[in-house]
Amino acid sequence: MQQYETDKVKVTLITGFDEINPQQNLDVLIQFSMKNNWHIFAQNPGDIGIPTTVNWHLPTWFKLGQEDWSRYKRFETEGIVQYGYDDTAYYRTTIIPYNAALGRLEFKGEVTWLACKDECIPEKFNFSFTLPVTNKDLLINQQFAEMSMASQKMYQEPKPDIEEQSFLGVMLMAFLGGLILNFMPCVFPILTLKAVSLAQGTYNKIKCRIEALIYFAGVVSSFMLIATLLLWFRHTGEEIGWGFQLQSPIFVAIMIVVFSIIFLMLLDVVNVNNPFANRVGRISFAKRRINAFMTGFFAVLVASPCTAPFMGIAIGYTLSQPLYIFYPVFLALSIGYALPFTLAGFYPKAVHKILPKPGKWMEIFKKIFAIPVFLTVVWLVWVLFNQLQGKTEEMPKNMDWQKFDSQKIETLVQDNQKVFIDFTAKWCITCLVNKKLALQSETFGNIVQEKNIHLFMADWTNHDEEISKALEAYGRNSIPLYIYYDGQGNNYKILPQLLTEDILKEELN
Repeated sequence: MQQYETDKVKVTLITGFDEINPQQNLDVLIQFSMKNNWHIFAQNPGDIGIPTTVNWHLPTWFKLGQEDWSRYKRFETEGIVQYGYDDTAYYRTTIIPYNAALGRLEFKGEVTWLACKDECIPEKFNFSFTLPVTNKDLLINQQFAEMSMASQKMYQEPKPDIEEQSFLGVMLMAFLGGLILNFMPCVFPILTLKAVSLAQGTYNKIKCRIEALIYFAGVVSSFMLIATLLLWFRHTGEEIGWGFQLQSPIFVAIMIVVFSIIFLMLLDVVNVNNPFANRVGRISFAKRRINAFMTGFFAVLVASPCTAPFMGIAIGYTLSQPLYIFYPVFLALSIGYALPFTLAGFYPKAVHKILPKPGKWMEIFKKIFAIPVFLTVVWLVWVLFNQLQGKTEEMPKNMDWQKFDSQKIETLVQDNQKVFIDFTAKWCITCLVNKKLALQSETFGNIVQEKNIHLFMADWTNHDEEISKALEAYGRNSIPLYIYYDGQGNNYKILPQLLTEDILKEELN
């Protein structure tokens, strides 16, 4: 048993066995006992707060099983909703051994929480314990059994103890975010190519619908793959978030090649023979299905930096949620993204009614839409150049922007200073648009000067663990993100992902 105690929270860690048997799983229980009306936050903290976390560093050949938390309570103060614990809370997990040689094994980890009452103070418990390895059958530790009995009725039910409306609201935001994502700059070139293909030739109704469903499957598969990679990386301790693939110069270079080929094809400069075509030059239906799947799969990879407004909130919500919430949110996002062209495939006649009959206009159409493809190539080249040069976002000269520094920000916040944080990246088009429209405007400069706001820029162009952890602390794993501390201690607000001068006037009051 290990204990850590402050004047706010007492933490007790206990294991089911005092030894390790490679043939038996090891149960671990952590009890949180709050004092003097202090409370800590649940994994879904609500409108404000930081989730309570347990991070493990396990020996080789061990993995962590399911993690369970107590049911949490709902707190509401002046319309601000929080979820957490104000009395006693429990965390329980299982450590699963695959193999272990005789000797002693060390288990390490950190427990972090934010204790709040009239003020909020972050606290941390670094634990470490060693257990000998044995081949004998082990019996449950009596103290563990007693604590386990006390906590048995306090675990969450199979469905999370959150308001149904909140979960459905996040699902709706994810769906709407997927829809909006179709019309963001990163995705627009892909959309135009699909629109042209829908206008060409005649369609077999059944085959067209099959292709549409396969396109749908490609989109969903791509989203699920990225979600799984994101989950796996985070489980292994990597602090990454949505759009992490654009932090890779290799991925960006591949996108440059792909978009360059598309650009040249639209201008009829090059003609790439389709490897799926048969002898007469037509693509067989089987090969068309492969094309449909790859189109959907590829479109998602390109879309990742163009986070839609609702999408960032929904993805951020999944950070601390169990798998039965994590994957449904990504599924809702993928359905929203895939739906427009899936419907177009199901009802091609409607598309034909909107678009003129095939003719010379299609060649003009291709040339026009080569422009956004070319601009995408230029943008990606610029991103790659900056990544290879190790360059970060340039601080606008008309305002006193500082490089992100969590300790300096914490000091200013505790001193009741106003702070504005811009989480940005060179590969985030929405971030760049917001800079041009709002953050580099004279209006914003006047507000900053008048209210004496300290400005910090968190550049996430390349992987940065400190920035990733900060994003997670604010309940997000994607950008753009704008945080404003109004000078009232730890109180902060998250600004909309699409900024205008009017929004800044209203939010920075």
